[in-house]
Amino acid sequence: MKPVKRIEIIMDSLDVKMVLQELHDIGITSYSLIRDVVGAGDRGARSGDLLNDAMNNSYLLIACDEAEATRITEALAPKLKRYGGVCLVSDAEWLQH
Repeated sequence: MKPVKRIEIIMDSLDVKMVLQELHDIGITSYSLIRDVVGAGDRGARSGDLLNDAMNNSYLLIACDEAEATRITEALAPKLKRYGGVCLVSDAEWLQH
């Protein structure tokens, strides 16, 4: 197994394009995106059942090395502060196959 950093970001679905562009700009091209994430937080409940993305959340998962994690968090911190969202960074093990 390979040690990696696991970055999980929950954000307003309207901000996904901006975040993905930011990741692309810093050379991050591998990620998983789940749309219509349901939950509750400091901005209230998000139901995920609307016809548009106005009140929906998305979940972004990235597995990367430590240097990439630093680039990601430095690039996204100002955007998350301005637009909201949650970013979790943890250690993980990647099962190489």
